[in-house]
Amino acid sequence: MREVRDFGKVADVLLPHSFKLHAAVLAISLFMIPGLIASLTPIDVQSYDMESPELTANQVVNDEFEAAEKTHGFAVSVRSNEAILAGNSAPHFTDSGDIDYANLPHPSERLSFQGTSAGLVGDNIPIGGILNLTVLREIESKTEIASSHYLLNYTRPLVTELTGTGFMGPMSLPDILRAFMAGESLLTQPTVNVFGIPQPPKTNWEDCGVLECLTYDDPNVTQDHIDLAAHRMIMNSDGAMLRWFSTDRGFTHDENSTLIGPIGGTIREDGTFDEDVTWGPGRWSSSTTWILIQLSRTDLEENGITYYWADAENQRNGYEFEGLNLVTTPPQYSVADCREAKESGDELCSFEWAIIDLEKQMRTTDQLSVTFSINEGVNVELNRELLESSLLLIAMAIAITILLWFSLRRASDVVIVGATLLFALLWMQGSIGWMMVLGERYGFKIISKSQFSNLLPILVIALGIDDSLHALHRYKEERRQGRTPEQSAHASLSRVGRAIMLTSFTTMSAFAANLTSDIAALRSFGVEAALGVAAAFILTGIWAPLIRMDWDKYLREKEKLPEEEEGIVHMISEQKLVKIADNSSKNSAILLVLILAITAVAVPMMLSLEGDFKVEDFLDEESDFAQAVELVNTRFSDEGEPAVVIIEGDMLDPRVFAAIQETRENMAEPSPNDPGKYTKTPLGTPELHAVDELVWAAKASMFANATPFVEAGWESDTLECDTLLTGLPDDNDRDCLRFMYGFVYVYGVPEGGYIPHIPPSLTALNIAPNCEIDPEMVYLCRDGSIPEYPRMTLRWGIANPEQFIVVEQVLAELEMDMQPFQELAAQGLSERADISSATEEYPVTWAIATGDPVTRFVAANSMQNQLQGTLVLGVLFCLITLWWGFRKVEYGFDDYSLRDLALSSPIIIAITGYVYLTVSVNLAIAIAILLVIGAGYWGTRSLSTAIFTTIPIVVVIIWLYAIIAAAGYGLNMVTVAIAAMSLGVGIDYVIHVVERYREERATGADVETSIKAIGGAAGLALFGSAVSDVTGFLIITRSAMGFFASFGLFCAAMIGLSLFASLVVTPAMLGAMSRTRSNEAQQVEAVGA
Repeated sequence: MREVRDFGKVADVLLPHSFKLHAAVLAISLFMIPGLIASLTPIDVQSYDMESPELTANQVVNDEFEAAEKTHGFAVSVRSNEAILAGNSAPHFTDSGDIDYANLPHPSERLSFQGTSAGLVGDNIPIGGILNLTVLREIESKTEIASSHYLLNYTRPLVTELTGTGFMGPMSLPDILRAFMAGESLLTQPTVNVFGIPQPPKTNWEDCGVLECLTYDDPNVTQDHIDLAAHRMIMNSDGAMLRWFSTDRGFTHDENSTLIGPIGGTIREDGTFDEDVTWGPGRWSSSTTWILIQLSRTDLEENGITYYWADAENQRNGYEFEGLNLVTTPPQYSVADCREAKESGDELCSFEWAIIDLEKQMRTTDQLSVTFSINEGVNVELNRELLESSLLLIAMAIAITILLWFSLRRASDVVIVGATLLFALLWMQGSIGWMMVLGERYGFKIISKSQFSNLLPILVIALGIDDSLHALHRYKEERRQGRTPEQSAHASLSRVGRAIMLTSFTTMSAFAANLTSDIAALRSFGVEAALGVAAAFILTGIWAPLIRMDWDKYLREKEKLPEEEEGIVHMISEQKLVKIADNSSKNSAILLVLILAITAVAVPMMLSLEGDFKVEDFLDEESDFAQAVELVNTRFSDEGEPAVVIIEGDMLDPRVFAAIQETRENMAEPSPNDPGKYTKTPLGTPELHAVDELVWAAKASMFANATPFVEAGWESDTLECDTLLTGLPDDNDRDCLRFMYGFVYVYGVPEGGYIPHIPPSLTALNIAPNCEIDPEMVYLCRDGSIPEYPRMTLRWGIANPEQFIVVEQVLAELEMDMQPFQELAAQGLSERADISSATEEYPVTWAIATGDPVTRFVAANSMQNQLQGTLVLGVLFCLITLWWGFRKVEYGFDDYSLRDLALSSPIIIAITGYVYLTVSVNLAIAIAILLVIGAGYWGTRSLSTAIFTTIPIVVVIIWLYAIIAAAGYGLNMVTVAIAAMSLGVGIDYVIHVVERYREERATGADVETSIKAIGGAAGLALFGSAVSDVTGFLIITRSAMGFFASFGLFCAAMIGLSLFASLVVTPAMLGAMSRTRSNEAQQVEAVGA
């Protein structure tokens, strides 16, 4: 038989110097402690260290538009009567005056959704729901808290078409009602239309029928006043008032009401109701409304409050345990503290913590309602759930410890395994930390921590348990045969040590495929995984048997060394494992046919998987964040999440200006594949806000009162602007657009006619000049030069943005709708050309969608696609590593075989061809050179063994994907990462089986005996490792955090399948291959006879 390589020389070196190795391990471990501390930095799940046009566009928006403002929303929803009766009364403070974080009302306590336009009806529901006067007073107490919060130092005005005035601070439903009931709403004011014709008020607050028209703050105001005011605003605002209510808003029947309205009616795009609607007495009601604040991101950053989680101070005291539950207790910053941190160069205050602090403070007033922020604090919530899940990790450690004892049946063995695992984790995290420190110091970034980094400790634990059990079980096997501790350790290192080395190298090869990615997080994941695998190899595979040896030597000196008894059941009878392997071999034909049949069914299921993202797959579905997402999707389904289109080129070209409205019209005309997920107005029309709306509003204001425009240079002799017959600027004239852009940029839109005042900060969100504008001659720069406008943005939104399939379809629809801009570009819109390349024929050089929902989709989709791509590459890298690992024991320069090269050439061509097509020419050339040189020396037999070893794990991956599909999951970052890990972890199981088989065959054992040997120490180690890992992973599935739960579930499935592949599939293949060769040999003998 062919000789098998071993680790004999390594064992010869290490055994006599074991104490030096112990000292070196301890010294290195001390060195790793500072690195461990450095690695404990928070991971920002919304930070994408990668390159893409969409991410570049997002950065351009943040950098080039001075008004980096963002609207933040808090939902206020009517609370269920059951929750009110069961909970404590507001305000929610402890006896010491602190916020009672543990007993604050929870978002899940809101009333259930009764359906679109259904209104709120039922027992113990406040009349009017969110429009109930008592509930409105409660909302006011929340806005008072918000007004005094330090974040409100950085507010920017909010404008609504209902009031005509801007709000500096929080804006809420009571504010809208207060303006209307004071006669200050645009709905109660006479206006002038664009033709100069006076228009009467749309409604009034002077004739209230049988009621006296009181102001909102009048102490005598009643629910009837609120009902009347809300009714008049809803019926006369063309849907604008409806935006303040959830989609369950509706006019419900009440015989005692004097109001007549559309009972259960749904408003149409023209502002009217369905013709078949029933009109009758009743009132408007809804379950949920908003509190909005507009904050300047620029001012926040300048004053030490950062939106970037990784740049903020790690608030380890931001959580407290209440029993087994971890409660968020946000820090209460001050303006002075944050400014001081900025000035001193310390870690900054976190905006996420600040907005959650504001939410918690407002929630202290929750009694009839419950308050929660919308899509804020994802990192706060993710870290809370990770910390809370640490309790499960403790339970997992206890369970694994117990199972390790059942597997090893010796307490000191369990201590050795536990100690080496802890040291391996320390080495991994320490190495990562030192790489981060060195990268920061010398300006090169190797480590870019991401969500995947959270998976690595569990990966190392799984590998470490596997390695240590194999090493220790082989040691025990040798001791049972009467060998000394030194001889047993030598045999364990020589034989199992080599197998562990090979499994470690193949696992590192599998993850090394990530290094080909152009996403920093995936490259970093490959490096981090390699560090963890290397640590596990050295400490659990090599160091563990040396510790066992030296401890046994010490016991021997004390004459206390116990013998390894025969017949001890190590979790499972060794004979059972032998029988499983033997029966698999003997019944190989039936088994392999069955496996092929199952695989044939699994492949279509695997191919049916599509990209997916569900909040509950990552976070606790009962968390505040997940509850907020669910509320927006059900009760504000038309609102969605804001997104942006950035356009570069010559924005003064009238055709570019006209393309905005043409795009808007295209969005209103859906294609057959339109998913219908543009955010919409209450009238059902898609929203697209841009500078053209501001220009039109300014023109209407100019018609009513031209004075502000004249003072800004409108009648200047140097302004060459062709006007319309009405005297207003012509949108088709470049100079007119230059004046209007400059005016709205400097002054915003002045109040006039039916137009409310719109502050210039809103204009700065949509258009950006290339110079400082002269406020007295807004069509000129301050230095007298002519300004250009190289960039503008279109503001739109996506409903249900967490559904990645929807986002992909919406972006495809938007690309078609933006055809007017494509006609003005010389290249594809997403291909960025230099702004200076804009011409008269082609004024647009770049136009691309971006913003949070777009970048989140692009980043996650890119990661998923590249992880899937690297999975195939990882299989090929493993194959190459195994080919090298199974090479001949000895060969010289003259032993190069052209025959082996020729026979291996199809595999070489296939591998290099795939790398060439999917990665790069350079890597393909490098691999081709390696394989051409290696093939002649390594031999085809090594290649066939490598292919044989890889096949069972390919089956495992296919089956695992099928299980993911059957469980109703899609391809997300968790499921794809687990599939990639299954390659690295699963192939370890098969390698140990194959290596033990080859070892037995090399000593002269026949096929049957060699297969039975698989069920010995190797089988016991595999079974013990698998049971320990599966149990630990199943404990993790109890986590409320979807990320951990799904990870634990599919890792348990992966380990179970890997065990099946090693103890059933591999022996079946070995048996089938042996019988095939035997039949061929008999046929040759028969022919010879």
